[in-house]
Amino acid sequence: MKIKIPLTILAYMAIASLTIHAQKKTELLVLPTIHGGHAKNVKYTFSHVSKIIENFKPDIIAIEIRPEDMDQDTVYLKKYYQPEMIMARIGYPGVQKVGIDFMGSEMDGKNLPANFSRDTVGEMGRFRITNQKLMKDSAIVKARIAKGLVSLKAKQGEMMGKLSANEMLDGTYDKVTDEYTRAQSEVLANTPYQYYDTFAIKRDQRIADNIKALALKNPGKRIIVLSGANHHNRIVNTLRPIASVNLVTTVKDY
Repeated sequence: MKIKIPLTILAYMAIASLTIHAQKKTELLVLPTIHGGHAKNVKYTFSHVSKIIENFKPDIIAIEIRPEDMDQDTVYLKKYYQPEMIMARIGYPGVQKVGIDFMGSEMDGKNLPANFSRDTVGEMGRFRITNQKLMKDSAIVKARIAKGLVSLKAKQGEMMGKLSANEMLDGTYDKVTDEYTRAQSEVLANTPYQYYDTFAIKRDQRIADNIKALALKNPGKRIIVLSGANHHNRIVNTLRPIASVNLVTTVKDY
């Protein structure tokens, strides 16, 4: 026997479904931080970062610390992580904190060893060593200058030194990062140093994917992400297509 449902009820069900879907929109602020630069930039200090977090009133704070290290004490954290990340990790009682960083596949599920910064075998160690080598290769140094990498890096440094959080969020810095990323890939392609670019992209994408997974698992929540400014472009590019996520691009820092 067929059951006929009145059109008014069907319309109500459709509206209710749309309402529920709308309620699940996740408010997500990806805050580009500048690490030690917060101690020098008077327009974007550690206090500004703290105020932004407080004013956003997050349900979740995502921090550029590996998930495996979120329960470690400050002595451990200070060896490997930036000050604003540690500040967020130990502050804001009652707010859920989630780690999003990545430092090499071989370290997944493990704490970082005491000699991690001197490692030359793991992914992160090879990344550091490759960087040191390429910066000593005169041909690569010349190619970096010719491609504009040196001037772009200087421009990033200048912007980090004088822009406010809202100015860092307006897309201007991300455009410079995009240009730098493309130029670096071109310079290092098919050279002995291509691994440096490959791992940099891999780490950026893993951080972005961790944030994406967090957003999808927490519909309707208010999530603030603290991540270095040079990761910001890839993160927002990964999140922008997600219909259930509203990317917040302005902040209150006072």
